[in-house]
Amino acid sequence: MSPRSWEASIDYFNSSVDVQRHLPSAQFISWTKIGTKLCKLSIDIAKSYFLSSPKAMLRIRPRHLDDWVNLSTKLYKGTWKSAKLSSGFFESTSYLMEYISFEEWAKYAEFINNLSKRSYDLAIESLDLSKSLFEKLDNDSGETINLLLDSSEKNWKDIKIIFDTLNAYMVEMESFSRNQVLNLARKLLITGNINSIDTMKKSYSILSKINNEEKDLFFDMAKSLSSISPKSTNDFFDILPILLEKINFQQIKTWHSKGINIFQSNYQKDDEESLQKYRNELIEDFFTLKSKESRDIIDSLSSSIELTKVKDIIRNYSLALTGREIEVKESSQLAEKNIGWFGDELATTEGSTIFMPSIVNRYLSKDKNFGFLKVISTHQIGHIEFGSFEFEFTKKSIFFENLRNNEEINAKILDNDYLTDLSKFFDIFSDKKLSLDLFTIFESTRVDSHIFSHYLGISNIYTDIRKSALTNRPEIKDLPTREALIELLIRISLGQKSKLLTPIDYSNEAKKLKSLLKTIASDIATVEDSAEATIRAYHLLSNIKNEQVEEEDFEDFDPDDSDQEFEDENFQEDEIIKSLFSEFYKNNQENHDSTDTSENLDNDDLENDYSSPQDIDYRGEFKPELSQLLSQMEYSDNQMDEFNSNNESITQEQLEEMLKNSPEMEQLDHDANQSDDSQLSEVIENLMKELSNRDIDNTQNDSGSLQHVDEDGGPLTATEAGSYTYDEWDFRAAEYKNNWCMINEKVMPDGESEFYKKTLNDNSHLLFQIKKQFELFIPEMYRKQKRLIDGEEHDIDAVLEAVIDLKSGITPDEKLYWRRNKHERSVSVAFLLDLSASTAEAIDDAKKTSDEWGAPDDPVEYMAWLRSKRTDGIRRAYKRIVDVEKEGISLLVNSLENLGDTYGIYGFSGYGRENVEFYTIKELDEKFTEVIPKRIDRISPLHATRMGPAIRHTISKLAESDTKSKFLFLI
Repeated sequence: MSPRSWEASIDYFNSSVDVQRHLPSAQFISWTKIGTKLCKLSIDIAKSYFLSSPKAMLRIRPRHLDDWVNLSTKLYKGTWKSAKLSSGFFESTSYLMEYISFEEWAKYAEFINNLSKRSYDLAIESLDLSKSLFEKLDNDSGETINLLLDSSEKNWKDIKIIFDTLNAYMVEMESFSRNQVLNLARKLLITGNINSIDTMKKSYSILSKINNEEKDLFFDMAKSLSSISPKSTNDFFDILPILLEKINFQQIKTWHSKGINIFQSNYQKDDEESLQKYRNELIEDFFTLKSKESRDIIDSLSSSIELTKVKDIIRNYSLALTGREIEVKESSQLAEKNIGWFGDELATTEGSTIFMPSIVNRYLSKDKNFGFLKVISTHQIGHIEFGSFEFEFTKKSIFFENLRNNEEINAKILDNDYLTDLSKFFDIFSDKKLSLDLFTIFESTRVDSHIFSHYLGISNIYTDIRKSALTNRPEIKDLPTREALIELLIRISLGQKSKLLTPIDYSNEAKKLKSLLKTIASDIATVEDSAEATIRAYHLLSNIKNEQVEEEDFEDFDPDDSDQEFEDENFQEDEIIKSLFSEFYKNNQENHDSTDTSENLDNDDLENDYSSPQDIDYRGEFKPELSQLLSQMEYSDNQMDEFNSNNESITQEQLEEMLKNSPEMEQLDHDANQSDDSQLSEVIENLMKELSNRDIDNTQNDSGSLQHVDEDGGPLTATEAGSYTYDEWDFRAAEYKNNWCMINEKVMPDGESEFYKKTLNDNSHLLFQIKKQFELFIPEMYRKQKRLIDGEEHDIDAVLEAVIDLKSGITPDEKLYWRRNKHERSVSVAFLLDLSASTAEAIDDAKKTSDEWGAPDDPVEYMAWLRSKRTDGIRRAYKRIVDVEKEGISLLVNSLENLGDTYGIYGFSGYGRENVEFYTIKELDEKFTEVIPKRIDRISPLHATRMGPAIRHTISKLAESDTKSKFLFLI
């Protein structure tokens, strides 16, 4: 016996009395004998056995005694770690069996045993993790133990993460759903090696969004699919949240059944293995929405409209309405830029592009949803078409006396340097939030009126959408006075004619506001009229306290009452100006002296803080100040010269000043806990980048027909000869898009050879230097040269042949040696030329102004000018970027030709991801002939730049070369 047997004896005597109470005499004797055997095996294990027995006997039936001991001691492998694990397992028995049955405990023992074969530390840690987990599951741990057991065999390294996932997701789930998920996770793990962690997380996410009836459908669909294709089940989990945005659960069930039927259909294949493989491909494509049939089924079931599918229609629609190219993108793309727009649910525009929700699922009818999409796009197009962002501070309005031209106002604003005229306008007001809300209402009403006047075809659906916008709006009687009057103004602008209320004390103000709105609703009103109406409405409302009044203090309001027609004389200019400037002086005083604030607090106790009205969904998000700034970057016909002079002076400080004073930045204050300065700095930095990018885009890129590009959609397929698809990196998503771009390979047409010859003659002094650089730069390879008269060693093959010749009576060859010579240059080079439109610009006169070198200011004329420079035969007094490329490639080619290296010449351009043009001037394996100089002569500027796929295609050509060293030069 061990010298420490006395320790176990003490524990035995301490425990035996309690154990004897629970065991018959025969089992008690057996219990004692087991303890004796364990003492011989390990004293520590024996001590744990004796100490844990009293509580364990409360949970274990006498007939399970041997099984308990055998499963616990099975963990012991003769090492101290295994002894620690076995001891711990004995000691955990009583606690674990409070929550699990003996049969479940036996499976759990097998799980711990499996882990111990990989890591004792992990097995010991899992014991501790299990205690807290089983306690939370409250006697419902059967499926959990089954999953743990299977995971210990399939992916034991993830056990700790599985425990974390169970605690984070499964514990909160009600019992039935949890067991269903765990059973499903086990099945997918066993049959398809699908990660159980993903299954639990995805299931939890889905189940949290659906009701009990839908949960039953979900489990039925998942089970039936898992029996056929575990991988497709995992794909089904991924795609289900997307489907729920488009169709309901019953429709998903219909779609799911169609997919199952496709798998079970009979197909003619040579053997069972081929048939199964074909079916698996079909069902996987179906449940990842890769198959057209799957997408068509969803389209037929869904009433929602996806922007990606109708983007071209909306783009053509906007072109038909306005006669100009207007890009269409998802609202989330603008919000992601973080340049002042923060929502992705509403439509908006920044002056050149309209942004809309990715999915419209407002109605049960697809036609109605498409109608809503047309209305929201038309309203945003209207802002662009009818000049919402072309506001000029000094331009006269149609219907009003211009209060903006007042001497006092002009004296104030002339002291500041404004980036936009709208910035100058909003600086008139102290309460910029109120002024922006009023300007938005008047300008949106004006745009609606123009739409009804100019686009009669959409008037019916537009009217319906306006009526529906009235639903779920706040009740006027529930709002404080100022907000109630603004809500009244909105309801009238949306066409409501009955059940309108106004505060009794401000019925005259309500009539004046209505008269302003009616004036703005003219089809000849301009954005300057909206500005003047804003000034007058602001004067009315800023003098009204935003107080809560009783319901009986409201009266009915008739918008068709003709008692109060608009007369500008009703708005006294002196009174308005005095009101505006009293606010200016008051604010300035408050900024420098806070001593009087306490005196005014009592007077303002009953006044509520003013809140902007609820959004009108079809009108979207309107940010006139930012939009005017960004739209100026589009180089409109009348603004280009002015912008060129202003753009140089736009600084980060000016942007900061503009945004700090802008009412459009109010959302920063309310929607984030981050400090105002921190948020503003981030927006300013992003806005500076956006302005810079737009400047580059508009000076380099073509317009009109070259502006194509649908960057949405799916993978492309190369079906024609000379077409190839390549992946492209999406920096926003940080992943590759498979088969995203298509290369269309073409041979460069022939030109004349004079350019090549002239380049060599004019630069003959450079040829030797270039050749020398290539010789130094490109590595050389050794090659074994045989059959030499002298050398390093005998050439065995030559010697054997010489011996045979001697014996045959033939004079042998004297070349019997070999040596290694620096003889071979195993090199291939590919030159890839950028042929984008910007290479048409002059370089010799880069420092001159546009007037000096003949480039027109107008962007459309500028691109036409660039295209004219591509014409071959025109005599130029300047050198273009592309001319330098041609000269350089001519000199490089000549040097490589003299060296004898393998080389190829290619060019790239194109428009859109579907048409990346790849021009072959000389293939790697093509010999230099008189055709090559002629092709070099035809190198000229083409379209846009899509560099990634062109580089990948060139690399694939180099990869096919047998040479040892391969180089790509991008020019």
